[in-house]
Amino acid sequence: MSAMDDILLNAPIPGSNLTAKFGSRPWHRPSEFFDPVDALDYHLDRLEESKVKKALITSLELGLSVKDLTLGILRAAVYDAKHDLDTLAILAPVIHEAIELMAEEADIEFKTGLGPTEDELREESEMEYSLNSMKASKLLEKHKSTGDLEGMTLESPSEPVPEPSMPVDDAEPMIEDNTPVEAPKGLMARKDM
Repeated sequence: MSAMDDILLNAPIPGSNLTAKFGSRPWHRPSEFFDPVDALDYHLDRLEESKVKKALITSLELGLSVKDLTLGILRAAVYDAKHDLDTLAILAPVIHEAIELMAEEADIEFKTGLGPTEDELREESEMEYSLNSMKASKLLEKHKSTGDLEGMTLESPSEPVPEPSMPVDDAEPMIEDNTPVEAPKGLMARKDM
């Protein structure tokens, strides 16, 4: 049995969330903080705890992005009924900035997760270039083996290639239709004024 089968077999049964007594789960209860300012104070106090700060710094050093950490912290708070999803959306930029400041204070390199960095863009373009080079060389080898490239060069031509045009002699003559067109009739027909 594969790991995926094991995960699927241990997944919750659809509707099992309705079998628990209402209020027994954290998300069944009303939120602890209704005011976003109170929720922000709660999160900032938690971020200042040495245990949490050490875990965050370690996670950033291991390559987790600030965005992922922020969403993890805020989603856990929603799960624990500290605040609702709307408050999550309000607090996300502030918590993100607080974690970035914490990382800068610890003088570590980190990924924000908000967009590709210059190194990531460079690596991506280098990888794309090498993939295209490999594809081109395979295609070239394929055509060399079939003999499709005999007499062809891969250099650009010295003279511009003329665009194909249709000769005037072969063009069909236009036939004029002189049948009279009936004027539209009815309620919505346009009248000349």
